[in-house]
Amino acid sequence: MRGLHHRVFLSAIASCLLGCPFSVAQTVVFQQSGFPTIDSEPVSQSTLVAALGGSPIFAHVEQLRSGEVLRNATLLVFPYGSAFPADAWPGVLHYLQQGGNLLLLGGQPFRVPVTGSGSFTVERPQDSYARSLDFRHSYAVPLGTAKSHFAWRPGYSFLPQLDVTATKIFAQEGRLQGLGYLDADDGTHLAAPVIVADRFTGGNTPSYRIVALAFTPTPGYWASPDGANLIRTAARYAQAGAVNLQIEAQYNTLRPGETPQLTAHLRRTNLGPGSTLDVQLIEDGKPLHHAHLTLAGDPANVPIPFRDPLSAGMYTVRATWTPAANDTPQEFAENGFRVEDISSLATGDALGVKGDFLTLGGKPFFPVGTNYFTTEENGWDFSGPRNGAIWERDFADMEHHGVNFVRTGVWMGAGGFLDPATGGANERFLRNLEAFLAAAHRHRIAVNFTFFAFTPRVAAGFRPAAPADGPPPPNPYLDAATLAAEKAYIVSVVQRFGALPWLSYDLINEPSFSNPRAIFHGNVPNGDPAEQDAWQSWLRKRYGTLASLADAWRTTTVDLGEWSSIPLPKPADLKFSRSGNARQVQAFDYNLFAQDMFSNWVHTMVAAIRAAGSRQLINVGQDEGGVSDRVLNQFYATSGVSFTTNHTYWQDDALLWDSIVAKRPGMPNITGETGYQPAWDPDGAWRYDELTGTALVECKWALGFAAGSSGAMQWDWAREPDFGMQRSDGSAKLWQPMLRDLGDFARKAAPYATGFTLPEVAIVLPQSLQLSSHNEQALATQQAAVRVLYQYNRAEAYAVGEYQIDTLGTPKLILLPSPYGLSDQAWTAIETRVRAGAVLLVTGPFSADEHMHPTDRAHRIGIDATLSPLQSRNATLHLPTGDVPLEYGGFSTTILDRDLLPGGVTFTELPLGKGKILFSSLPIELNSNLASVAKVYDYALKAATVGRMYTTAVNNPGILICPTRLPHATLYVLTSETESSPVSFTDTRSGKSFSGTLDAGHAALLLVGEDGDVLANYRWSGSR
Repeated sequence: MRGLHHRVFLSAIASCLLGCPFSVAQTVVFQQSGFPTIDSEPVSQSTLVAALGGSPIFAHVEQLRSGEVLRNATLLVFPYGSAFPADAWPGVLHYLQQGGNLLLLGGQPFRVPVTGSGSFTVERPQDSYARSLDFRHSYAVPLGTAKSHFAWRPGYSFLPQLDVTATKIFAQEGRLQGLGYLDADDGTHLAAPVIVADRFTGGNTPSYRIVALAFTPTPGYWASPDGANLIRTAARYAQAGAVNLQIEAQYNTLRPGETPQLTAHLRRTNLGPGSTLDVQLIEDGKPLHHAHLTLAGDPANVPIPFRDPLSAGMYTVRATWTPAANDTPQEFAENGFRVEDISSLATGDALGVKGDFLTLGGKPFFPVGTNYFTTEENGWDFSGPRNGAIWERDFADMEHHGVNFVRTGVWMGAGGFLDPATGGANERFLRNLEAFLAAAHRHRIAVNFTFFAFTPRVAAGFRPAAPADGPPPPNPYLDAATLAAEKAYIVSVVQRFGALPWLSYDLINEPSFSNPRAIFHGNVPNGDPAEQDAWQSWLRKRYGTLASLADAWRTTTVDLGEWSSIPLPKPADLKFSRSGNARQVQAFDYNLFAQDMFSNWVHTMVAAIRAAGSRQLINVGQDEGGVSDRVLNQFYATSGVSFTTNHTYWQDDALLWDSIVAKRPGMPNITGETGYQPAWDPDGAWRYDELTGTALVECKWALGFAAGSSGAMQWDWAREPDFGMQRSDGSAKLWQPMLRDLGDFARKAAPYATGFTLPEVAIVLPQSLQLSSHNEQALATQQAAVRVLYQYNRAEAYAVGEYQIDTLGTPKLILLPSPYGLSDQAWTAIETRVRAGAVLLVTGPFSADEHMHPTDRAHRIGIDATLSPLQSRNATLHLPTGDVPLEYGGFSTTILDRDLLPGGVTFTELPLGKGKILFSSLPIELNSNLASVAKVYDYALKAATVGRMYTTAVNNPGILICPTRLPHATLYVLTSETESSPVSFTDTRSGKSFSGTLDAGHAALLLVGEDGDVLANYRWSGSR
């Protein structure tokens, strides 16, 4: 019944001190003459007495150190900003651990230790003390000039109205939340001058609360009416102690006619009887029901008596909690749920693929967005209680900031939410996920749902429970029963949501093959019977006879025994060591086996999704392991996925290489997850935060649009201390307006992405070397080739895998950088293309087979090369245009080889059919002088008559100008790895020139039309 009021009385238990009126509780204020105030304004004793009320006790360092003065205290106040008495720290910690509460006035919490008791010494600022309280890092928030006003956290309008005037506001990253914000006119939280941290330590250990006024006030603020009111309000809130109020909905999605199942959960140490909850049910801003509930005590898990069936719509449940003997509420909580028929989600534009780009509603689409679960702290899946109101609010915020694509899913083990009877996801999981998807749909945001993370897990937990030295767990990619369980889970989700055209599926986030106990360490055998059988079958199919395998591994058939007796390699066999392990030759085969087995797994899961009736897009969310040493994009791209992704998250260098090598020609690729990976100094101080990491984040975003890649996703939209789009307090990082600008660029640029003109240069990736124990050298040569070509020679290229040589196309110039070995199939395709007219530049020895055993390949085409160890640190390459110095430092002269040519020649060229081969006898990409590599590449580019998309006088290799040619526009990505620099270039197609300044470390995007008009730009303030 609408407007219904309920009153529920529950039995009482004994009351507690924290339920008593504020004036009775004891407050202790640290105050001592001569103690410095830092990052704040001094607060007089009279101001403190007037603001705090009652009779606070003022204590000095020695009293705090002894702890006696804190024995009966319920609130301790530090009024000196960032400064605090370090000598009293043990006593303060003990006080908190016994359930005491804390109020910090001004500055950065526990940032500047001050020692001494009579005379004081200010020590250097540090996070050491604050980290003990899980306050991990602090910095001043750039406030800018935007108009703002102070507002309490949404729902806390029952707190008194006041204003905050500050010269600085400090962000504190850690486990905390904002209580009061400076808000922009559009409601964006710009900063949080008032923060709160509730600590529930578990068991019978008392909880405690810390409130910090983390700002530098304007002179006179503390003594002003607003300042005194803020101190008074913050003190009352802190002294009340830690409280957690939540509203749980059994399902965040209901069908029309179903009734909600709602429960209020209140957690507080020694909760006494008599406190009350006022709960409202609201539909689109209109109150429908109200309940007034009186609580009995601890624990308080109270059913909310809203039982009427509901019609379709979005509903919000809001609750305020008022302590006993108080007239004013103290805490607020809300949740939301949607009543709908799931068919309402089956509308909207469909995600699709056309050539090298994604589409939405049949039109080119550049995804810009984030990974997202919630801005609450309740896990990376949909299994437990979730908050539909938070999802609605967050998706609205994301839409406002230009987000058009969100990636989510399950990062935990699936066992916690699978139905034992069916093996599929249980109803609560599916209803929660539906509510999430409904919120995204309401705000026109497409979703990519991830089934697994790191390794397929159908058991509960974040990592496998099996000990590293115990029997291997079932193989997540090969064990038949495990595969069946994985498919049952996947199919249950697809059967529920397979009709949603804007939903796509990510099979697995950042996979490793195949040992679930050793993720992120390359491909590592699990050692289970299924893998052993698959390995032996794979070898038999590939080699046919034991004699062929023995020849490849340089062993004997006697040593091999039978096919069934060939063991999996040990982890040490897969890594380079300079001597003592002749089994390293097996690394190539195991890594190739891993590519095939993972690709088979992908094909199996894709087939299950298709059999369930879905035609939605499917991908694998791989990180840098997809271009380096795990399961590689170029291999699994042919297994039924719709597009590939690369997560440029773990590494901060060679970022353009990431995008180029991750992309298979003719298939879309996006940066599906990016941001900076945390980096600390040896003493634990942060190197990256919102400010120091911004330039790197921006470059990673921009490079998601480089070289034919077409989108970028930040990790993640959350109150995450390191890399969330919000600060821990819930205010917006500077990245949010940056993301809005990037989204605006993507929206304007996407219509021009109707095709991708491949560059005239192809880099063939030497994957045999990459899959071997010389993986490090293979990656170094690829990265050097990309960097030199783009940032020294100002040319462009696309990547072709050695084992995907069918995508070679018709380039004018083929670069085969320092390959050492190559499959016959790849070489035949390259040679065929050269004979048809291409120029091939091959650097260093290339005659070996996949196992790096010598062949007569060079001799067959007329190159009289003799393999020899490279033992000179300094060498000279004799180009026709002049000598080029090379330098091989470090381990290079220990492990690298070179070719010797007659007469001391180091560079030769010879015709082959209609084309030409340019051969350097030295592996130039593995030398440290990249400018010399550029001279060789320049010679090859001219020999192949490769055209230029742009020209520039910029000769600083720290400036990247990366063009992508579209049918009617050119998309330029510009990034800086150097100091702020002027950048000028001329677009060849239009003949128009562009000039501007690129700030140190930052990035810009520019879309130039055929006539030279700037059609879209991101952070480019230059002129034409």
